[in-house]
Amino acid sequence: MQIIDKHILIRYFLGQSPEEEKEAIHQWLESDEAHKKQFIRERIRFDASTLSNENEIRLNKSVSFESFIRISLKIAASILILVSSLYLYDSYKMNKLRQTFQCIHVPAGNRTHITLPDGTEAWLNANTTLQYPVAFSESEREVLLDGQAYFDVTKSKNPFIVKTGKYNVEVLGTTFDVEAYSKEKEFKTALFSGKVKLYNNDPVSSAIYLAPGQTAQLVGNALKVSSTTDVNTYRWREGLIYIEDKSFEEMMTVFEKYYNIQIVNKNKKAKEQGYRGKLRIADGIDHALRVLQNDFPFTYKRDEDSNIIYIY
Repeated sequence: MQIIDKHILIRYFLGQSPEEEKEAIHQWLESDEAHKKQFIRERIRFDASTLSNENEIRLNKSVSFESFIRISLKIAASILILVSSLYLYDSYKMNKLRQTFQCIHVPAGNRTHITLPDGTEAWLNANTTLQYPVAFSESEREVLLDGQAYFDVTKSKNPFIVKTGKYNVEVLGTTFDVEAYSKEKEFKTALFSGKVKLYNNDPVSSAIYLAPGQTAQLVGNALKVSSTTDVNTYRWREGLIYIEDKSFEEMMTVFEKYYNIQIVNKNKKAKEQGYRGKLRIADGIDHALRVLQNDFPFTYKRDEDSNIIYIY
């Protein structure tokens, strides 16, 4: 709604608007800041007219200075109440947004890129769920992650916190990758720039800080920090799978995540053999398996009905 009739606003000021008209005015106010300014101008005119009538100010009749001051104060008070009401309405709307969460789920075989309310960019890997508020609070920026995500965080005085079922990652502005699938034991955070703080809810555990190029990985019940962060490992957001010294069994788990398929390995000889290489996700599972057949003696059969691949 671009234009609203002033008579509709007058009915609203008089408290005579039906519900559908009130809703139309509210939507009109929210659609553009210029509408709020017009609303204020019309309210000022309305209040000035009402106050003038109350004090019987008529054309060609002089008004005492005291009456003029009294009327002016009433108009000013009315304007103040109106502006305060609009401010409270905006504050109420913002609080509602902060309590409203978006939930993004990326199924197996897919990846996606989103921009969060503060401008932070997030790349979500397969089988990942990210929850975040439509508007962040005034003190912190908090998201909930189940899966793997790469964040490029917008700098701010307010901390950006990624909460997972294992550890929380807190930053102010940086680029990092978090892998924390709730159905898996593994937790890993790799830092590329800036600084991050890792902590959980255990009062005995102390926080761990990472510097660029460091990776923290959960080994048993403790986080172990290493200084070897291979950036190729995190090029999944570009559609690439880099495999570094993974066993055949581990590679099949990776393929299940990226290709949304179940793989049953019945080839015992291939299970423990290692592999290093690069694959493009878009080339598909059949291409990936044919590449591996150059190094591993195995065959495979795909059951289209059950979406299962059997390795022999």
